[in-house]
Amino acid sequence: MRMAMRVSRARWFSFLRRVFRYQNGSRSDLVSNPFNARPWLALELAALVAQVVIITVTMTTSRKENPVWPLRIWLTGYNLGNVLSLPLLYWRYRHPTAGLNTDVEQQRSNDDSSSSSYLMNKSRTFLELFFAIWFVMGNVWIFDSRHGSFDRAPKLHVLCVSILAWNAILYSFPFLLFLLLCCCVPFVSNLIGYNISLASTERGASEDQIARLPRWRFKDVKPTADDLANENQECCICLAKYSDKEEVRQLPCLHVFHLNCVDQWLRIMSACPLCKQGLEN
Repeated sequence: MRMAMRVSRARWFSFLRRVFRYQNGSRSDLVSNPFNARPWLALELAALVAQVVIITVTMTTSRKENPVWPLRIWLTGYNLGNVLSLPLLYWRYRHPTAGLNTDVEQQRSNDDSSSSSYLMNKSRTFLELFFAIWFVMGNVWIFDSRHGSFDRAPKLHVLCVSILAWNAILYSFPFLLFLLLCCCVPFVSNLIGYNISLASTERGASEDQIARLPRWRFKDVKPTADDLANENQECCICLAKYSDKEEVRQLPCLHVFHLNCVDQWLRIMSACPLCKQGLEN
C-alpha cells in the first residue's frame, strides 16, 4: 500500500498521466503540452547531442571497416536528422505554449505566430516521416541474414543496432504507456484496494496538516441543532456507527469521521469525502 501511495505521488507518474491525457483528450479539453516542459526539453537536447557525438566519433574511428550495406550513409542520414531537430527543439523552448499539432485553419488565423507555428509543424511532420522511413531501411540493411555485417564492420554494426533499439523503444512508448495506465494500474488498484490514478490527480495531505485538525473522543461530542457535523452518527468512510470513547476527527467543513479512517483518506486525497472541500479551503 505504501509503495502504491509513493508511486501515485511521484512526479514521473503524474507526468505520464499528463502525456496520456494530452495524447488522448478531446481538443476542447487539452492540457498544456507536457513535452514542451523545460526538463523534458533538456532531456531531448541531451539525447540529441549524445547521439550526434557518438555517431560522429564512431564513424571517425571506423574508417577502415567495409560493411556490405551502406551503413555509413544510413548513419549520416540519421545524424543529419538529429541536427535538423535542434532548431525545432529551440523553437519549442522559445514557444512552450504554442501547439505544434493544432488545426491548420487555426494556425493560419493567428498572423505571424501562426505562420511560424505552421512552418514548424510541417518541418516536424517531415522529420518524423523521414525517421520512420529511415528506421525501416535500417532494419532491412542491418538485420539482413544473407550478409555478415558484424564481421566486416563490428563498430558500425553495434552502433546501428543500438540506434535501432533506441528508436524501437521510442516508437513503442505510446503502447507501453497504454499498458501501464489502462491495464497495469487498474489491475493493481483493484488488487490492493487503492485507486492509484485518482490519488495521483489529488495529492494527499501531509502529516502536519492532518495533525493540526481537531480530534476528540466521541462521548465528549454534544450534538446541537446547528452542528451539521453530528447529525450523522456513523462514519461515511467505513459505514460503521460511532461508539463511546472512539476517537474522531473533524475537518474544516465540520464533517466528522473516525480518526483512523479519515487520516488514511487524507493521506491519499486532501479533501473531505463528503463535500470534497480541500483542507486548504
